[in-house]
Amino acid sequence: MDTTKRRIVTSLAAAAMVALVTASTAAAGDAAAKQASEQVERGYTAARNGYWQEALFRFERANALTPNQPRILNNIAVSLEASGRFEEALATYESALSVAPNDQVLRRNYSRFKEFYEAQLKTTPDAVEEKDDA
Repeated sequence: MDTTKRRIVTSLAAAAMVALVTASTAAAGDAAAKQASEQVERGYTAARNGYWQEALFRFERANALTPNQPRILNNIAVSLEASGRFEEALATYESALSVAPNDQVLRRNYSRFKEFYEAQLKTTPDAVEEKDDA
């Protein structure tokens, strides 16, 4: 596994542990929170198996059920990053940080991603220009 994928999987695993604790403390009678928790768990399973599109789908469903949860937004950003959808990942990280600016896991993942993304832009500026021309 290359370094980027390993970092993504590690970040997702750390977020998974925190999100499971957070989801388990949600109101037991809250059906949307329970469904969101199930979607998050399915997303983690998909991500662990390298099915990033499926993981993204599951995390987006969880976000629709319980909008603007920082950890779910983090998972969406990680899935977008793993899928090579860097601009969307950046926007999602920034959106999550606007909701939870002091979330340390989120800030760490964003910082690592931004460093990676800026390095990518420096090494492949033509890719950005080609996208703009399309």
